[in-house]
Amino acid sequence: MPKSAKHLLIGSTEAYSGKSAAVLGIAQQLKQQGLQIAYAKPLGTCFSDTEADSVDEDVRFMAQILDLPTSALRPSLFFLNAKTIYQRLQGHDQTNYAQRLIEYCQAQGEDLMLLEGPGSLEEGHLFGLSLPQVAEIVDAPILLIARLRSPLVIDSLLSAKERLGDRLMGVLINDIPPTEYDAATEVIQPFLESRQIPVLGLLPSNQLLRSVSVGELVHQLKAEVLCRRDRLDLMVEQLTIGAMNVNSALKYFRKAN
Repeated sequence: MPKSAKHLLIGSTEAYSGKSAAVLGIAQQLKQQGLQIAYAKPLGTCFSDTEADSVDEDVRFMAQILDLPTSALRPSLFFLNAKTIYQRLQGHDQTNYAQRLIEYCQAQGEDLMLLEGPGSLEEGHLFGLSLPQVAEIVDAPILLIARLRSPLVIDSLLSAKERLGDRLMGVLINDIPPTEYDAATEVIQPFLESRQIPVLGLLPSNQLLRSVSVGELVHQLKAEVLCRRDRLDLMVEQLTIGAMNVNSALKYFRKAN
């Protein structure tokens, strides 16, 4: 039987916390050190435009950016959506996903497999693939990503520590507002580490990293480009959407400038 690869599971306390960006940074560092890595996202959540295309958009993105060979990429076991959930609830899907995950994570020559977890600690539990369940199945340490929306993030991290125990190797606090950065370093980090929760990184907010290209907006909205198709690579840092008359709209657009 092929040996299991070493794994690092990257999870989050809520969706859109920056897991993919963290995976990308870690992968680049490991590649520079000469390590052979693989990337996998067992639970697909980023759907493509056509049902026939079963590749998660995050997997496609990692393949392009990291220039990984096909053998170092694993397509998602399935997509988490209303269709698959109802199939499970109605008993039409009796798949043992724990066993499939073991086979899915077999080594193919890489030194380390980076596993991108679901959007929260609970997501995927119906299929036996929640973050704690995946960590247990593949015996992986967990790097947890959390956005600093408010100091209430402490509650979610303390709760995560209770649930994950020693599997929680540390947390990365992301998207810290400039006004909160001192508090994060001087208060939040020392408190968490006093509770045996290592803080492995503190990342300030970056508007560019939260931006989207004009081309991506066109793609997602299936929009028609009226002019300047040569500028689709420009980044959009702020969106203002509304239905109102010109006079009412002016004060909102002025605030956005």
